Amino acid sequence: MSMPAPKTAPRRRAPPATDADLLTGPDVRVDSLGYALRKAQVRSYDLFHEWLGDSGLSPARLTALSIIASQPDTNQASLARQLGISGPTALKLVDALEASGLVRRRSVASDRRRYALALTAPGLERMKQASAQLDAYERKLTEGLSGSERQQLIRLLDRIAR
Repeated sequence: MSMPAPKTAPRRRAPPATDADLLTGPDVRVDSLGYALRKAQVRSYDLFHEWLGDSGLSPARLTALSIIASQPDTNQASLARQLGISGPTALKLVDALEASGLVRRRSVASDRRRYALALTAPGLERMKQASAQLDAYERKLTEGLSGSERQQLIRLLDRIAR
């Protein structure tokens, strides 16, 4: 008499591999400094616009105003270098600030082809208002960090930026 073949459990097939399963490197959403920086930038811009409202100032415009305020007689080329932007982009930025009545171009006596940038009275007033609001913005942005952690983060980001 022949013995029946032993029953075996049906084989379970592995689920089909997804594209994500085929990736062998780090998960960009978790392991990427670039992605973490981008998320932080989005949050910082959202808070910036929340705190400064419809002031017409973007982070770039406010930074440009700050440079112009703190460096009398700075010119457009210097502004472009400090902001890390191209000359044509700086030209558009200065044109927008001038059209808004916040900045004026002044002739440079020693070189008629050049001009210096200066804040107008409304530009200076806008900087004062923004400065007062920026303290609250910075506190909100870094509310989860201690003072020393905030300073450390700034130092580390400065190192990455170089």
